[in-house]
Amino acid sequence: MRKHDWHPKIVEDYLKKYYGNIGSRKTTLVYLKKFFETVDIQPKDFLKLSNKDIENSLFGYMIAIGENPKKTQISCLSAIKKFLDRHEKDIKAKIWEDLRIRNNLNKGSYALTKKETPTQNDLRKILSYATGVKSRALFMFCATTGLRIDEVLALNFDNIDFEKRKVELNEEAKAELPRYTFFTPETKEQLELWKPERKRMLLRRYKSSKYIRDQFKNMGYEVKREDKFDTHRQGKPIYHWNVYKDGKELSREEIIEMEKRVFPFDYITAQRMWANLLEKAGDPYNKKDSNPKLQYPRYMYNIHSLRRFWLTQLMFERANKEYVDYMGGHWTNLDAVYKYENTHMRTVLKEEYDQHMKCLLVFETQPDLSDIHKQLSEKDERISDLEKKTKDMDDMKMQLLELRLTIQELKNQKN
Repeated sequence: MRKHDWHPKIVEDYLKKYYGNIGSRKTTLVYLKKFFETVDIQPKDFLKLSNKDIENSLFGYMIAIGENPKKTQISCLSAIKKFLDRHEKDIKAKIWEDLRIRNNLNKGSYALTKKETPTQNDLRKILSYATGVKSRALFMFCATTGLRIDEVLALNFDNIDFEKRKVELNEEAKAELPRYTFFTPETKEQLELWKPERKRMLLRRYKSSKYIRDQFKNMGYEVKREDKFDTHRQGKPIYHWNVYKDGKELSREEIIEMEKRVFPFDYITAQRMWANLLEKAGDPYNKKDSNPKLQYPRYMYNIHSLRRFWLTQLMFERANKEYVDYMGGHWTNLDAVYKYENTHMRTVLKEEYDQHMKCLLVFETQPDLSDIHKQLSEKDERISDLEKKTKDMDDMKMQLLELRLTIQELKNQKN
């Protein structure tokens, strides 16, 4: 099946029905599309095959993706299994087990990519190459909230309380487990600078992007190119794109209002922005993992490094691990989440965040004292060892003194 033959209506209907989360829907679509292109058959035709033919296709696919990272293979297999289960194709459990054994997936799945976690100094250097507020606002927001990049890109302004510097997630959160977290005053300043730039970007987009204009058309709007004559350009025509609804031209404010997201672009755009900063920052930030099993070499300082920065900085500062887990979305038990859904606990979380906030500052950060902390810690251990040795020597001296007294007492008795 050639790529341009891909007409996955049956897949699209399936995703809309069983995947409420947009991010999960997009990810599953990628896995299913790759599978059907690899086995070279349309989804509707595939579901008509006998179980034996389906099993043969599955084994052929596992051979084709055998060099991919283990986690990727497991995710692909899970997506295909769910698709077949929901379409009542009963593939026996032992077949799925054999597929996993065939590619050695039963011995643990670890990430093949080597990863680096930036320090405050590293992050400051990388973001210093951001020429526009868009990159600084986005990546500082990721680094100081602990949110995943897809969670950040799904946020609306309604999710953000600027006065309290709080972010509240509902269906935007991974696994749709509601939670909230916070950001620094430094990040708040970048977000305020981003607001007017965001408006200018939204106004430029539909005028320069056919993709955006087509989106307007798909939503039922009419997009017209209208030529005008400019006397300052010696009568040469200039053109403008205008958007109409029911014959009425939309104002600039109405066009901006149609896009609710704080960062109105996709993951690919964010990834390119981050890669551009890493390349500008140079060695060691633009180093890639050279593992030959990776289909595409990846930066060791990837976007997820920003979330690891948030976590490791707070842990290094001895922030309450339970609170950090909640803000970072590591809970899997809803009962654990419910106890934070009250005013008192929200206040406690905010106080905990503000107490350790200095470790998340980027441009207003204090000098990096990690080496000094390490040296002090080593000296504390040496002092503790010396104190222990001194105590042991004192005990030995007391024992010797007691022994001498005992000997002297025995001599006196003999005399």
